[in-house]
Amino acid sequence: MDSSGSLLKTVIERVRGFLDDPDLEAKYSDDYILRHTVRPAFASVMSRVNNSSTGIVMQRLAMPLTYNVPDYQLPPCIGEVWRICYMDESGRVLQESIPRGLYNLRGPNWKIEGNVLSFLPHPNADYASMELWYIHSGDYSPAYNSTTGANFFLNADKKSGTITISSAATVGEWDKRPSAYVGQMMRLLPSASTSPIEERIITSWTPTAAGSAVWNFTLRQPFTYATGNANLPAFEIAPEGHENLYEAVAAASALKLASYRKLSGEHFGMIQAAYRDSMKTLMDHYSNLQMRMPKAWEKDTVDNQLTQPWRI
Repeated sequence: MDSSGSLLKTVIERVRGFLDDPDLEAKYSDDYILRHTVRPAFASVMSRVNNSSTGIVMQRLAMPLTYNVPDYQLPPCIGEVWRICYMDESGRVLQESIPRGLYNLRGPNWKIEGNVLSFLPHPNADYASMELWYIHSGDYSPAYNSTTGANFFLNADKKSGTITISSAATVGEWDKRPSAYVGQMMRLLPSASTSPIEERIITSWTPTAAGSAVWNFTLRQPFTYATGNANLPAFEIAPEGHENLYEAVAAASALKLASYRKLSGEHFGMIQAAYRDSMKTLMDHYSNLQMRMPKAWEKDTVDNQLTQPWRI
């Protein structure tokens, strides 16, 4: 891993290691590699994981509905919609909007048209606490920032703060689309070698006002060791994941960058083999993240309905 603890910088270092080309060092900066190869590679790898495994990470997004208003803008983070529902304070689902067929006499209830969620028939009341459950599309702009100061601030509650996007990130760029970072990970990277690195999922990313350079972020859980009501240390916004994910992304990024250059077939094949190996390990991990799910459907187990007839 990179000495800073940054996963994004680690991926960039591995991309350079895979290609091992002196000309690459001079021609492509870390910022270029992150923007043009790592970013699309993240989206590609996460799409394969989300569409092929049973242990994908689900996120929730507030989606209040208004009486007789049919269309609602979807943020770029939406990859696949699972449920539209609202819950009580104990987390029990009280009511759900279930989609129906396009030619159902009662209407489809809701359907996705481009980046718009459309309700037919229109909502029959205001539903202020409605939520949308989804998996992430992988479409966002990762960023690493080593600059500290008042432009990057953590509030006293340790689960919200502000980022001034007019201050450029050290590597990458800030995503200027509301909710684009929802479901991604904010990782704090303190400079002290003994300070813990903390990771929290982002649940909100919005500007304070139209045209404002100050954007607000909210986290699902507060930081434990970070200092509240203070400037943020070095940090990055990166996908939720682990070693195998970042190895797969590094190999996929190297393949993309290798296509820009004259690389021998043997060298290209070695990178492909590394990519396949890391993707196999990654898929094994996510497919068994919640082991009861596939086993409960594929064969009789202790938690299968077939062995517990009173639960049918």
